[in-house]
Amino acid sequence: MINETALLESPTLRGSVLARTDVLDRVKALSLLPDGMHVTTAMVASYFDVGLEAIKSLVKDHRTELEASGYRLLTGEELRSFKNLS
Repeated sequence: MINETALLESPTLRGSVLARTDVLDRVKALSLLPDGMHVTTAMVASYFDVGLEAIKSLVKDHRTELEASGYRLLTGEELRSFKNLS
């Protein structure tokens, strides 16, 4: 069992468990977009039962780590193109 404090303090430890998305479903079902891979900011906020601003603040504070883990914010043409695929 991973110590919660160690997980919060260690980017390396967080990276080692990043692929373990199966544990999210043990808490409650994680809704995904139709492609089965992506979520919106609102979907993340709903999953964690917090407001949008909490997620936006977290992204602002930890953008580098989140981007290294695959986070992307789609805007403009890239967002339109993604919506057309869905």
